[in-house]
Amino acid sequence: MGLSSNALTSTLDLNSVLEKSRAEHWSQDIQWLRLLQYQKNIWGGFKSQAGSEKFYLSPEGATQPERELAATIESLFENKRLIKSRDQKFNDPVACVFPARKLWLEKKLGQKLGPISCERFGRFKEILQAQSLTYVFSSYYLNNPASGFGHTFLRVNKAPSAQTGERFELADYGIGYAALQVSDNPLVYSILGVSGFMPGTFDVNPYYFKVREYNDFESRDLWEYDLSFTPEEVELIIAFIWELSDVNFDYHYFSQNCSYRILAVLELARPELHLVDQLKTQVMPADTVQTIYEVPGLVSHIHYRPSVRASFQNRYLRISASTQERIKNFAQSESLSELTQGLEGEAKRETLDAVMDYLDFRYPNDILKKVGKYSLKKEVLFARSEVGGISPVLPISIPWSEAPHDAEGSRRLGFGYKHWPDDGDGLLFSYKFALHDLLDPKIGYPSGAQITMGDFALGLNSATKLLSLEKAVIFEVLSLAPIDEFSVHPSWRLKIANERSFENDCSSLCNVSEMSGGIAATKTWFKDFDMSLWLRMGVQQNPNFQTWAFRGGAGPALMLRWNHHALSLLAESYLRYDYLSKASEFRQNTIGAQWTPQKNWALRATVKSENSKALFDGQLLYYY
Repeated sequence: MGLSSNALTSTLDLNSVLEKSRAEHWSQDIQWLRLLQYQKNIWGGFKSQAGSEKFYLSPEGATQPERELAATIESLFENKRLIKSRDQKFNDPVACVFPARKLWLEKKLGQKLGPISCERFGRFKEILQAQSLTYVFSSYYLNNPASGFGHTFLRVNKAPSAQTGERFELADYGIGYAALQVSDNPLVYSILGVSGFMPGTFDVNPYYFKVREYNDFESRDLWEYDLSFTPEEVELIIAFIWELSDVNFDYHYFSQNCSYRILAVLELARPELHLVDQLKTQVMPADTVQTIYEVPGLVSHIHYRPSVRASFQNRYLRISASTQERIKNFAQSESLSELTQGLEGEAKRETLDAVMDYLDFRYPNDILKKVGKYSLKKEVLFARSEVGGISPVLPISIPWSEAPHDAEGSRRLGFGYKHWPDDGDGLLFSYKFALHDLLDPKIGYPSGAQITMGDFALGLNSATKLLSLEKAVIFEVLSLAPIDEFSVHPSWRLKIANERSFENDCSSLCNVSEMSGGIAATKTWFKDFDMSLWLRMGVQQNPNFQTWAFRGGAGPALMLRWNHHALSLLAESYLRYDYLSKASEFRQNTIGAQWTPQKNWALRATVKSENSKALFDGQLLYYY
């Protein structure tokens, strides 16, 4: 690649710039530290989070900001050094590999460095045509462990501001950070992601790819938050993303994840922003939405892009009762001739539009891969083309009750009272670091999901003054999937925990380790009342069991749940038949109630009966 003969401005002197940078401590400038992704260690030194050697121009650049700055200044001034791309196909000048550093240095100097021809970076900017930025939250998707807590990414807009419906935002680009797929095994993937032994990198894709993946294929709503960055700030962010596109980081599922990396990019543009510093130790994507939303003036507009399922539901509720009945019948027979029999004009157009939405959410995998029900979708499309005419834009009200920026915090502290038979009364202390259970308010979360990581409780006996571990829920997911005319997916649950209980084979209270799960059929009435009939099964372990240290069991359960605004109720009755146990039956009945008068505060009470032993606790909960 040829370099311009007028590569640098002649009025700048390398030695004087180096001296000025040392005298004014440019290496401690917050934007410089963010450009290199430095973090302070406990001894006051620095360590960059970037794991690629090519990200540094100095051999000590990963830990020495001043030496990396000096090497950067020298390389930009001398303009002789070339850097190979990750795929070894290109050799580019330093100014073309690190354009954000060049922009920052020019701002410090107060004048431009000489022009340099950067073909690849220039093409990157030309493709993006970045005018503004939008922070996007993709709602929870429980069928994939990597997406169970939601996902965030950045949208690069080709217009100064995103305008719903009027502009072609599908032609924009999405920029995300994700773990590289090092294994197809979900267990291996999870272990590597939690431990941080998996590389992560930035990717850039057309926005319609993101919409197809999240909105259509996974039926996830997208919440879009337009950001008020100036054109100069947008230019710096795009240059920084280019610098990071060839760099790996250690991906940590609960800390340095997709949301963490995007916020680290955004705060580079404004020194006064401290987005990463405000994050919790466990970074939940929904929490980062709240982080940017609470910065005064950072979010200018909010847009909602409904999933294909939400679009169908909205369209279905707007059509006539007779048309609804036709679509119900089609969901059973899938007969296009029966669907359209006797229909003409607007009625036929309306019916076929609704059926196209239904097929998109009911068979996304087939339609994406063009197999199975894809042929039925083509028949419907052909029938719709014969009708002709342009369908009006479907008006969809924004479901503000599901907005992630308005949800309670993902962490929860609890303090209260407990009464256990054979153990007496005492105080109860609880802590949960993520995320949401069925008694929590539904605002900002999926209405039928429980996603729990790290839920712990300690009891302090008032008489003996001894502490006891009441529960340690390592992982619990419960997904209520209501069955209706258009969806027959089962509900499911999975749990790994250690809990104090009156289990079979325990002479009194004992701590039992458990791995359990279940499937169910769920029916929902009035949007707030759920009833689920479960088949539950699990394996328990305790070295002091009277028969065997391990045993397994299975049995039916009935769950009732009502959750509306500030009040929620949950009841479950469970009968389990145990194998390799002194007693063959284990009976458990649970009733829980929660009142949430304010977003961050709630009162919760739980009564539980296990093998005719009644347990009670009441807590004051604080969400943050």
